[in-house]
Amino acid sequence: MNNFILIFVSLGLGFFFKKSKRFPSATPAALNSFVICISLPAIILLQIPKLIKTTTLSLDLLIPISMAWILFFLSWLLFTYLGKRRNWSRARTGALILTAGLGNTSFVGLSLLEALHGQQALSWGLLIDQLGSFLTLSTLGLLVASNYGNPKDGKRRSTLVQILRFPPFIALALASVIGLLGPDYPIVVRDVLLRLGDTLVPIALIAVGFQLKLSRSILVRYWKPLGFGMLFKLVLAPLALLGLYYFASGELSFVTRITILEAAMATMITSAVVASDFGLDEELANLMVGVSIPISLITVPAWDYLLGLI
Repeated sequence: MNNFILIFVSLGLGFFFKKSKRFPSATPAALNSFVICISLPAIILLQIPKLIKTTTLSLDLLIPISMAWILFFLSWLLFTYLGKRRNWSRARTGALILTAGLGNTSFVGLSLLEALHGQQALSWGLLIDQLGSFLTLSTLGLLVASNYGNPKDGKRRSTLVQILRFPPFIALALASVIGLLGPDYPIVVRDVLLRLGDTLVPIALIAVGFQLKLSRSILVRYWKPLGFGMLFKLVLAPLALLGLYYFASGELSFVTRITILEAAMATMITSAVVASDFGLDEELANLMVGVSIPISLITVPAWDYLLGLI
């Protein structure tokens, strides 16, 4: 419950700060830069080495780990096709690939999993988040963002250069080396990384709330791409993965059920931050976050009920 309170308080604060006019218009850019350069790398450096050292890959892990990668590829295929058919800009298409293809499998996801299935679901949720969603964002997500985006400094660079210079990717490379070769962090280093990583959700959501526009004109302008994105993220993606996993295994195990629920989660908060940083359609990206989170509080329990009938 505390997680949900923090989500809505942070979104509300961002919206209030904008209305108060006490903060400059560049506030979201500054907050997003902090998340990209500090908060997200801190989480990567804290979590990835631990996962590398403790996770032994096996066939039992294939379903939860594969979900985020499959979902992202489906999003990439669908919105590339829709973008061409509907003559969307590359910025809009890229924003939808990111925000519809990456789910909030950590903050919102873990909270809902615990509420629906208790703490036994959390270990699988963490695995899905770290080896699935997080790595997908740090690799394929950056590839899409750099390919479809326009850097805010106006300088076009190759996709490879943009990825290699992106702080979360640098952190991922360093974390991988530490996980494979390095010793455990000293307590003081671990505590510092933990505190810095804890800033991601409130700061990112304040930035989203600051940029969130829910006027009638905005919704009229974006209702079609927003509708396509929401329909895919909350309905079609989990439905497709349910069909795939059920066909492959012939049963709906507990792990598969948790995986489908994670596939049905709202848009990943950080995907909107990355979309903004790479010059994608940030209004649409922020709408995907701001609208999908409250709706997912209804649709995810509905999915859990339906899965219980199978």
